[in-house]
Amino acid sequence: MKRRQFMVSAALLAAAPAALADVPRIRMFELYRERLDFSDTAKRLNGKRVSMQGFMAPHLKVESDFFVLSNTPVDTCPFCESEDQWMDSIIFVRMKKRQEAAKPGDLIQVEGRLEIGPQTDAATGFVSRVRLLDATYKLL
Repeated sequence: MKRRQFMVSAALLAAAPAALADVPRIRMFELYRERLDFSDTAKRLNGKRVSMQGFMAPHLKVESDFFVLSNTPVDTCPFCESEDQWMDSIIFVRMKKRQEAAKPGDLIQVEGRLEIGPQTDAATGFVSRVRLLDATYKLL
């Protein structure tokens, strides 16, 4: 490898961690303060791309472009409740493009645009307080 090729390769490798750092990681417990009030972190990251880890709840429909992200494996759909009953350990995820469903016990990392505040999804009727939109995920 010539010196110039090495320098270019080294610069690209050095820039890779910086590019990953542009997408902040937020944990579910960091979204709320007391009584489901949103934290300053959640407010600051609202509208920005973030990364989160968790577990995919089982899909209601096989051809879904959405899923529920939970901090623990779940067996049922949590969207059957009202906003008052919203659990602070789940997030509605609308994928950029449909991906194969992960098994409920598989840990995944999701990246998407964070949106906070109560909303009812027009297509599904699901009520959510927190959403990741235009999301993608990968198995960990």
